[in-house]
Amino acid sequence: MELFDSHAHLDDEKFDEDREALIEQIREAGVSNFISAGYSLEGSKKGLELAQKYDFIYTTVGISPNDVPQTEEELWKMLREIEQMAKQSEKVVAIGEIGLDYYWAKENKELQKLAFTKQIELANQLEKPIVIHTREAVMDTLEILKQNEVIKRGVFHCCPLNRELVKEALKLGFYISFAGPVTFKNSKNVDEIIRIGSK
Repeated sequence: MELFDSHAHLDDEKFDEDREALIEQIREAGVSNFISAGYSLEGSKKGLELAQKYDFIYTTVGISPNDVPQTEEELWKMLREIEQMAKQSEKVVAIGEIGLDYYWAKENKELQKLAFTKQIELANQLEKPIVIHTREAVMDTLEILKQNEVIKRGVFHCCPLNRELVKEALKLGFYISFAGPVTFKNSKNVDEIIRIGSK
């Protein structure tokens, strides 16, 4: 059996001391493919470096809602750099993490929406899927996805256990990842939501 780790952050500074050893452990454990997922400009750059160094590592590039800057000028600069990275290598397999997060960042909602929309446009231009992060922004996330069709779809990597979101995301053709949120103490109806997502 081959294993494919579709989302991890090998670029994180916590791995600075033992990243090379960890990557070898991952390979030896039988993981045949690995995606080091980008979420910030710096994280995307490091992910791309890792993907170019190791044959079994791939990457995503994107600006997550928690890394969207406070000015539109800064955002456009970051988006241009993400576009350049996305076009630079075939080992960039998706645009992400992208989306909306009103839990951690409430003061720049409009810039988050702009970043989300523009990165969907980039994904469509390059015919790549997207990796979505959304938290406490269910209706706005769905509205943007309905108004901006995603050609290659993708996955809701970080999403709340919300019936409406899961049902609508599946209707739109997305995969659902049952990741960190299922472990939250306040998670409710986990079994029911997983059943909805697995049909």
